[in-house]
Amino acid sequence: MKKFNTEYRIQNTEYNYSRSARKAFTLLELLIYSGILVISAGLVSGIVYTVSKANLRTQVNEELNIQLTRFEEIFRQKIESAKGINSIGGSTVNLKIDDVNKDPTEFTLTDNDNVVYLQEGTGDQAALNDSKRVKVTSLSFSPTGPSKTSISPTNDYAWNDQVGWIDFAHSGGNVYVARGAGDLWGLGYVLSDSHWISLNCVSTDSCSSIEYKVFSDADGNLFGWAWSENFGWISFNCLTDNSCSFSDYKVIIDQDTGEFDGYAYSENIGWISFNCKTGGAGRKDICFSTSDYKVQDLRLRTISVKVDITVQYNSEKPELAISRTNTFVFNIITPTK
Repeated sequence: MKKFNTEYRIQNTEYNYSRSARKAFTLLELLIYSGILVISAGLVSGIVYTVSKANLRTQVNEELNIQLTRFEEIFRQKIESAKGINSIGGSTVNLKIDDVNKDPTEFTLTDNDNVVYLQEGTGDQAALNDSKRVKVTSLSFSPTGPSKTSISPTNDYAWNDQVGWIDFAHSGGNVYVARGAGDLWGLGYVLSDSHWISLNCVSTDSCSSIEYKVFSDADGNLFGWAWSENFGWISFNCLTDNSCSFSDYKVIIDQDTGEFDGYAYSENIGWISFNCKTGGAGRKDICFSTSDYKVQDLRLRTISVKVDITVQYNSEKPELAISRTNTFVFNIITPTK
C-alpha cells in the first residue's frame, strides 16, 4: 500500500507539472502574439485614419460644391436680369441694370485676398466668399455668342475729311463683324453723296469679277481691302498695301467691347478715322473738343456671359487643399436694343 501511494504521488506530480507546462507561454509564442497585436492595432489605426481622411475630403468637396452653387445662383440672377454690359474682361464684369439704385452692378475678384465682391450702384462691396475657408484663385468673365455681330445704331460713324460721315449701320448696309478671326460683311454708306463702301465682294455679289474682303485676326486687327465705285480701294492695314515703312496705320476691333479704333486709307480720299479717341492730328483724342464718334459692334448687348471660376479649400494640409473649376454661361434675356 505504501508503495502504491508513493507511485501515485509521483505520477500526480508529473501530471501537475505537465499541466502547468501546457498553461505557460514560451518566449516565441509571446513574441508572435505581440506581433499580431501590433499589426492588428496598426491596421485598425490605418483604417480609422483612412476613413477619417475620406470623410474630411467629402466634407471639403461638399463645401466647395455649396460655394460654387452660391456663385452660380448670384451670377445668374444679376446677369440674366441685366440690360447690357458696360465693360467686361479679366476678373471683372460691369453690368447695366434697369434700376437706378443698382446701376451699375459689378463683380470683381481681388487677387490680394482671393475674394469675389459684388457692388450694386454706389453701395458698399459685398464679399461673396470667406477666403479663410474657400478662396477664389481665378475668375474670368468673357463675352460669348454668335460668330458675327452687327454694328450699334448709336455708335456707327467713321469720319473722312473729304467726304464726311460714313455710316456703318445704315439701313440696307447689313454690316456684320467677326468675333476674333473671320471676315467682315456688308456696306458702309457715305452720307454726303449716297455712295456705298463694300467690305466684302460677297456683299455686292461680285466675287466672280474681283475677289476682295476686309478680315480680322484673332486679336481684332483688320486687314484687306474695301471697295467703292466712287472712291476706289480702301486699305485697312499698312501691311495690306505694303506701306508700313511710310505710315504705320491699321484698324483694330477691341475684342472685349467691340469698339473700332485707328485708320483706313484710300489713295483718292485719304484717311478714314473710326474713333475720335485717335481722330485728331497726330492721332490725338478729339472726342470732347471736336466730335464724339466711333464705330462699335453690338457684342456687349447681344451676347451671353461666360464665367470661368476656380475655388480652393483654404487648408495648410496638401491633401485638403482641393481645387474645383466650373464654367457657367448666362444669357442676357432682355438686352437693350
